Amino acid sequence: MASDPIAPLTPDEVAYEEAQTAKEGAIRRDLVAVDIAANVVLLKGQEDETISSHAARADVEHKTWGRWLSKFLDFFQADHGAKAQAGDLERAQAVQSIETKSGDLQ
Repeated sequence: MASDPIAPLTPDEVAYEEAQTAKEGAIRRDLVAVDIAANVVLLKGQEDETISSHAARADVEHKTWGRWLSKFLDFFQADHGAKAQAGDLERAQAVQSIETKSGDLQ
């Protein structure tokens, strides 16, 4: 049985999900980009946040649509929202690293 979709991940689980995200191939990254665009355009979500992450955050904020979508996604993958948030965090950290290494930031 799937756990609560808003259950936080352990630090080891977050590290695992981030490592999985770091290994994503081009097709997966393209699909994530479409997901993020749909989140921004259709759900007025944060830039660089997937629909799954937005739903998990909305669930924590006691929004009905977030609870419904989180539970639906949890049916396919336990703790999907939290895992999606870990993936979004990894992608954000990768961008931060690239921008920092560019030398254009002070």
